[in-house]
Amino acid sequence: TGLYYHYVSDDIIVGSQPRNHDDIDHIVLNEKATTILNLQEDRDLHNWAVDLNHLSQRASHHGASIVRTPATDFDEHSLRAVLPKAVAQLQNARSKGRVYVHCTAGLGRSPAVAIAALYWFTDMQLDEAYEYLTSIRPCGPKREAIRGATFDLLSGRGWHDFFHEPSHAFASLNADDRARLWTKLPGLEL
Repeated sequence: TGLYYHYVSDDIIVGSQPRNHDDIDHIVLNEKATTILNLQEDRDLHNWAVDLNHLSQRASHHGASIVRTPATDFDEHSLRAVLPKAVAQLQNARSKGRVYVHCTAGLGRSPAVAIAALYWFTDMQLDEAYEYLTSIRPCGPKREAIRGATFDLLSGRGWHDFFHEPSHAFASLNADDRARLWTKLPGLEL
């Protein structure tokens, strides 16, 4: 297959887009993913002539599912807005098995979702989670989008207020912050 992916943990794989039946077969049968989390927009799929219904049927045939949370490629603000829902979907899928999370190349949106999940659901702080993932998978996701989404979930203040925060703000969490953050993630099954 033409897939380019890395294991971030036993149950999270970050990679490039599946484009055909062979890719879906590889992800589900060889890598044992039970959920494929797709962060692509319709135009990404169109640009690569990917038939998502076709891929969903193939995944379903193998007992797996494709879940979508579209984010605009190279758009930090779109990513920031989508992260809470995408991380909640990732966490919910992890409770059922291994998750293959992807965007188009797997270098921006999908690693950002995995980093946010590590930051919000483990003892890692943002810089630790970022360095951990980027040491495994060479990529450059938007760290500020993750910090911004953390601000949005915890501060209760307006979107633009984030831009007045110092660069270290919302880059570390304690156990209370994490517990509060989990209650704010849309659709998270605790």
